[in-house]
Amino acid sequence: MIENRTVGWAAMALGTVTALIPVWVPTTPAGTSLTIGLGALTVIFAMWSLLARNPAKDHWALSVIGLMLFIAPWVGGFAAEGAGWLAWTTGLLLTLLAGAAYVNDEAGNIAEATRVDEVVTYRLRQIRQRETAGAARSAESGRAA
Repeated sequence: MIENRTVGWAAMALGTVTALIPVWVPTTPAGTSLTIGLGALTVIFAMWSLLARNPAKDHWALSVIGLMLFIAPWVGGFAAEGAGWLAWTTGLLLTLLAGAAYVNDEAGNIAEATRVDEVVTYRLRQIRQRETAGAARSAESGRAA
């Protein structure tokens, strides 16, 4: 079973490495833009997945970003450079990690379990409010008599 914290922190590390690719390896302006942008998006979605109750959508988004990062060297024209290899590696790792987490989330039915928990919490809160209001009315009617 894949833990959300593990996926979030690993994705954040991969996003940071991706955003710093132009610092380590010279690349084209398009390669610089793509790696910094996709790396920043990865870090943002990784943070959201760490904060979310239901990270399934964030894991799906991270896997899509990983796929875009994997395709980026061909689109940006830096496939023949070392930055291309780094983008392929981090993109593939991110896609596999986040994709596995998303499948795990869906298999564990986390979205449905979260929804049910929220409905139960809401209903219990309503019942408690009614009980409190009923007790207050009983106390007032007892004083009036």
